[in-house]
Amino acid sequence: MPRKERSLAGVVRAVEEVLRKNRVDHVFVGAISVIVFGEPRTTRDVDVLAKIPEEKVARVVQDFHRRGFFASDYDLRAAIRERAHCSIEDRRGPLRIDLSPAVDPTAERALRTRVGIRWKGVTIPVSAPEHTIVMKLKFGRSQDIEDALGILAEQWEGLDFSGMRAFARSQRVLTGLEDLLRRVKAPKKI
Repeated sequence: MPRKERSLAGVVRAVEEVLRKNRVDHVFVGAISVIVFGEPRTTRDVDVLAKIPEEKVARVVQDFHRRGFFASDYDLRAAIRERAHCSIEDRRGPLRIDLSPAVDPTAERALRTRVGIRWKGVTIPVSAPEHTIVMKLKFGRSQDIEDALGILAEQWEGLDFSGMRAFARSQRVLTGLEDLLRRVKAPKKI
């Protein structure tokens, strides 16, 4: 009997188990942050920023294999060395994990400002809504702008607007953030 296709929550749970077991500092970003803080949407990948020390690579890859993923020791080491992402394919479905080394100041900020969220039965570290909004503006595709608007609308009351503006300024997207803030109907003056 073939194994049941793994759900998005199942992939997230597996990533969390592998990285936590190996004591790898990490944060879920991208669509997972959007789903948690904004409006539901579909995705084919689980984006994760992680600080994987070279000596833990083999063990991390082995643990992904045990959970039914195709992970390459060579690819993960190359991603760390080249500061690029490494795709880890789920053998039980169409989803993949895009694992990126947390090596630049923006990734370091994502780790520093992450929020622990209980989602689908597991507690995971997720990129803060303010960080996600700014990064979505930086990427700037139409889906990214919609994602940022959804998070703004859903999280408005709890957002750190001054911190978000400062981060947006550092990423050179402050004008875009101000435009988005005007588009969202503010329940109170910001």
